[in-house]
Amino acid sequence: IQYTSSGGKTSSSLVTALCSAADNGASSCGDILHGPYASLHLGGLDVPLSSLGMAAYITVFLLAALPLLGSEKNVQNDEVLAVMDGNNRIALLGGTTLMASFSVYLVSLLLGVLHASCVFCFVSAGLSFSMAALSWGGGMLPNIAQGVESSSSEEESQAMELRKRGMTVGASSVGLATVAALGLFLGVSDGSDENFDSLAASSIAASTTAPSGTLLASTGTAKSYAENAPPRITTKSSPAALALASDLNSLDARMFGAFWCSHCFDQKQALGKEAMQTVPYIECDREGYKNQRDVCKEREVPGYPTWEIGGKLFPGEKSVEELREVVDDVKSGK
Repeated sequence: IQYTSSGGKTSSSLVTALCSAADNGASSCGDILHGPYASLHLGGLDVPLSSLGMAAYITVFLLAALPLLGSEKNVQNDEVLAVMDGNNRIALLGGTTLMASFSVYLVSLLLGVLHASCVFCFVSAGLSFSMAALSWGGGMLPNIAQGVESSSSEEESQAMELRKRGMTVGASSVGLATVAALGLFLGVSDGSDENFDSLAASSIAASTTAPSGTLLASTGTAKSYAENAPPRITTKSSPAALALASDLNSLDARMFGAFWCSHCFDQKQALGKEAMQTVPYIECDREGYKNQRDVCKEREVPGYPTWEIGGKLFPGEKSVEELREVVDDVKSGK
């Protein structure tokens, strides 16, 4: 599931089709597939999270199958067999705890930052939680309270040591997951190797005015990624959308989004081509065409799409009617 949800055009199309069949919103799956949190930035290398997830699942599977693959007849020494079994249990405990802990952070980013849903992401997180729960509650570590009378002091000492090591590995796994999640979040928030400090004040000021005959706001000297331009708007604006666009401009409104965000595209489609030609669109992804990432960071945009109307932020995709209500409230000072 993790690997199928990775970047690649073939797997992306497969996931989109499966999401549609599951009636879970293929657009949200596409947002995550092409989103800023799809890879972990390690120096100059971008490692897809799906690849890391697949490696984790394979590792856990091999560790779980190891006792079945290896025969006890191959190990004559009982002490060596006990050590091997203990190490295998601790490795399984650490691996499943790492996966579950990291899944908590990923689901938090999914719901709290991207404001999207994906059936594969939730299923994967559920599997990780289930494996961790089975590891901790299914007897992966010996229970000291059981079999005390029949156990020797040496066996009790070994069991206590195994539990201590298991607790240490489990805590370390949580810490490692936290560090990895922070690296993922800060790598996106701070913009890895791309530095757009060259955006001048005039560029920021230009973004608050309506662009002339273009669907993208002016960006001054920001680096351009022509291949990452948002999809073209194909719908025709209704009279209500045109009137709304006029009022949005009177309030210095602008729309923040990302080229990969399907909800942003749906928002533009709702207003139509003619209306969006007069409403500034701010590209926030650092690899987006004519991006203004610094402007998005300055305004602390919480997610995509987000509207700035009258100096206030209104996150989320909205219908023409909902935007009309927002505009009327801002005009009336509510």
